[in-house]
Amino acid sequence: MTKSTLELEYEILVDDCATQGRQLAQLNALSGTFEPLYLYCRASEQGQGAGKLFLVTNSAPVPEWAVLVASAPMGSDVPYDHYYQWVYDRARRAPILSY
Repeated sequence: MTKSTLELEYEILVDDCATQGRQLAQLNALSGTFEPLYLYCRASEQGQGAGKLFLVTNSAPVPEWAVLVASAPMGSDVPYDHYYQWVYDRARRAPILSY
């Protein structure tokens, strides 16, 4: 079965976010700290293309335009190789796809 354009777009957005989150968590681990990561998005706008998913540490500033996607953060119990699935499962209702 062939995936739709929207399904592929969603998977790319999730993969980009999971990669960004892994890099952020690894940087924190190298410095000996770990903070929970919260999932946010920049909503898509008509005619402007897809939005964006991103993970933010608890202490980092969040842009005022950012929308919290999941109220429960990703904790240290999530292995790096499960970041994609964690984001995928929580971002389904995020307004990020092109329209």
